[in-house]
Amino acid sequence: MRFRLQVILALLGIAALYVVGKLVIRIARPRAVAQAAVPNAIEFRVVQKFNWSGEPFTTACYYQKPGGLWGWFYYDHEDDYWESGTAQVDPVAKRISIVRDGNVTVTFDWESETYQKWSKGRVEREIKGAQSWMPNGWQPPN
Repeated sequence: MRFRLQVILALLGIAALYVVGKLVIRIARPRAVAQAAVPNAIEFRVVQKFNWSGEPFTTACYYQKPGGLWGWFYYDHEDDYWESGTAQVDPVAKRISIVRDGNVTVTFDWESETYQKWSKGRVEREIKGAQSWMPNGWQPPN
C-alpha cells in the first residue's frame, strides 16, 4: 500500500512538472495573439513576448505590405497576458480592427498606414507610417 502511494505521488509530481513546463514554454515564447492578412494589400500581427521582469509582457504590432519590410508600432511594455485577440477586416473601409476582451484596442488603415491605439472608447495614440522598420528578412512569430 505504501509503495502504491509513493508511485501515485511520483506520477502526480511528474504530471505537475509537465504542466508547469508547458505553461512556461507557452508564456516565454514570443507569439502572435491576433493576425490578419488581406491578399495583395497587407499583413498585420499583434505579438506578445514575456519580459522576465516586473513588467510582465511587451505587446507590439507589426505590418507588412507585399514584398516590403515589416513596420513596427508600440502597443504596451507593461501589458497583461493576452489569451487571444481577434482581427476583424473591413475591406470597404480598408481597415483592420484588433479586438481584445470585446473591445477594439487597435485599428489600422492599410491605405494611409494609420495606426490607432484605443483605450476606453477613444483614440489614445495615432501614428501614420511605421515607428520603425525591421531588418530585411525579419519575420514576426505566427
